[in-house]
Amino acid sequence: MSLAPFAALEARVCDAVQRRLANATAVYQGGAPFGVLFDRTASDPYGQAVDVAALTVGYCVVNTPGVREGSELTIDGVVHKITGPVQPDAGGWIQLSVYPKD
Repeated sequence: MSLAPFAALEARVCDAVQRRLANATAVYQGGAPFGVLFDRTASDPYGQAVDVAALTVGYCVVNTPGVREGSELTIDGVVHKITGPVQPDAGGWIQLSVYPKD
């Protein structure tokens, strides 16, 4: 029994999520733009003293070959640096922590 039929279905699902639910557009190393799920949530590592936002971006990792911690990803025209480890799930979907590059 081959896993190929399941893999093809999983790729279709990833592609559909990325196309239909994307709320931002990203570009990696000047390549073709692709849809991403970009999220900004409150992060409170210092209690009430500092207001900090946690930025995350999710997408199918095939759009960014060779991506790693420290790489740059342009999201909606703003260059962001990947600040955490790059570990795709079994389906190739990745969730990364990013921070705007200044």
